[in-house]
Amino acid sequence: MNNTVSVILPCYNVAPYLDVCLNSLVNQTLRDIEIICVNDGSTDSTLAVLQCWERKDHRIRVINQENGGLSAARNAGMDLAQGEYIGFVDPDDYVEYSMYERLLETARSSRADVTACGYVAFSDCNGTIMEEWSRSPAAGVEECVRESVFHSDSVWCRMESIACNKLYLRSFLEKCALKFVPSFRKGEDDVFWLMLLPHMGRLAVIPDRLYWYRKQRKGAISYQWEICGCPYGLDMERLEYVTSYWCNISWQESALSRGWMAYLLKRFLLAHVSSAEEIFRVLDDCSRKELVKRYREWFAVSGLSPEFKGLRSWDRKFCRLLDGRGPEKLVFPRLIYRLMGFCSGRRGRYYRLKLYLSSCL
Repeated sequence: MNNTVSVILPCYNVAPYLDVCLNSLVNQTLRDIEIICVNDGSTDSTLAVLQCWERKDHRIRVINQENGGLSAARNAGMDLAQGEYIGFVDPDDYVEYSMYERLLETARSSRADVTACGYVAFSDCNGTIMEEWSRSPAAGVEECVRESVFHSDSVWCRMESIACNKLYLRSFLEKCALKFVPSFRKGEDDVFWLMLLPHMGRLAVIPDRLYWYRKQRKGAISYQWEICGCPYGLDMERLEYVTSYWCNISWQESALSRGWMAYLLKRFLLAHVSSAEEIFRVLDDCSRKELVKRYREWFAVSGLSPEFKGLRSWDRKFCRLLDGRGPEKLVFPRLIYRLMGFCSGRRGRYYRLKLYLSSCL
């Protein structure tokens, strides 16, 4: 049976949430869908709940496999999907009944490879809406992502990197031959999205909040990130992986000229260094040396020049320190670094970083 939309639901120990999630899917106004539920080695009653739903609705298909992580479960669902389009839903979330019909209408009218909508974040603790995590992106269509220059209001940036608020043209995904990377058991959405972007033609986004995204669930991988932010080590791994992929598909020069590489730099590297987090403050000397080594190896691979065009003044200063190739050298006495480190804002962070680097280089 060829369905219009295949919805893939990766499930691991989520029995208490499945009824709400599956109810929102079987009652979609778009009836021509298949729902592929992948039980990823759950140890609770998840499989039993899924099988009960499978008996009630012929559009539900349950796959049972050993635990391999979210990426492996999504990939298994993609292998079996027969729909013209593919969507992903996390089993502790739910969607508006009209979500897939609305996304499908927009995808077809705009002939988009990927179409996204807004989403509502709500607390698992008390159900309250969390506006700081919710999104209502401005509507728009981007004609050719490959040719676009990075800017914060670009359609692909407005779409966010999460996988579940989107509808993907299956033939596009198959043409790219891309799936989720199983080695990333955390932060896989960013890697998947950034690998897809260089292949994309047309994107479309609608502002309506049609996806309900559960936050503050203590059993969720992202729960600790919501409190402390993403670990710097994971961001470094994502930075290295995506950069390597862009180089392998000969996208490096375009990524440099269009500002995409600077986007990666700011999001995955500078976010931990020049922000209030100041990751070098909490690391020991051995860890600092290892991190500096990885940063400098990345700068060498990325092709970013010491001028770091496209970055703001302070970002360039931090990059020159981390890269080690720029005109700024560690020539002032450590006492000066220490005193200047008492300055507020980025100036203080910059001199504190100088101090830390002078002790580990």
